[in-house]
Amino acid sequence: MRWKDDGLAFSLPGLPPIWVHASAPVVALLLTLPLWTHGVNGRWTAALVAPAIMLSVLAHELGHALMARRLGLIPTQIRLHASGGEAVIGGWAWSRAIERRIILAGPLVNLLLGGTCLALAWLLMQVFVAAPNVPSDAIFTRPPPLPPPVVPRALYWIGGINIGLAVVNMLPAYPLDGGRLLHSLIEERWSQRRAQFWIGLCGLVLAVFTKLVFLGSLIAGMPIWSPPDIPPNWEALQAARQWRSMEGPKA
Repeated sequence: MRWKDDGLAFSLPGLPPIWVHASAPVVALLLTLPLWTHGVNGRWTAALVAPAIMLSVLAHELGHALMARRLGLIPTQIRLHASGGEAVIGGWAWSRAIERRIILAGPLVNLLLGGTCLALAWLLMQVFVAAPNVPSDAIFTRPPPLPPPVVPRALYWIGGINIGLAVVNMLPAYPLDGGRLLHSLIEERWSQRRAQFWIGLCGLVLAVFTKLVFLGSLIAGMPIWSPPDIPPNWEALQAARQWRSMEGPKA
């Protein structure tokens, strides 16, 4: 384990090298801000959820990397940063079928984790929380209901975050999995230029919208992670337009 390029680099047995930028834990803490301000129960919950966010992103990237390894490619590094993460994969030229399987592996991992955490949270709430029925005329004579226990509450958060990661990553924008998958489909059917143009355009609209959502959620004190980023989609859109101008008018 060592400090490298503003981040922590380390290796785990059987996995590709992992690099975590210093901004990644800052984003995790920011996303759990509503919990930190809700008493002792909330702070304990946040202490569980914050590292789980980073582990969920890592699990997503491991889904890509391990699927690539299973298909004969070589995952060389996993990188975690403020924008999420990426799996660096090397090897021979990929077929579209192989690429799509690798792309879908990441969101599938998050869906499985999310569903498992939500199911466990529900089961624990059935076991540990047996809130009595409080008659409407006794609302001021009985104590208020206790907040949910820390572990089920944390599992609900972690489950929801993983489902959110899966859904957000399938948006049609660069460099998200949905953008890469749609790029492969459009390129196969039409051309690379059309793929870049339409995904860049969709991604630019989504990026502007999600940044406005993030700003509003930050003001409200409940920050919402807001990919995709504007630069890669703007660059793809501009590249497609330049490519079209170089082709010239068709006869």
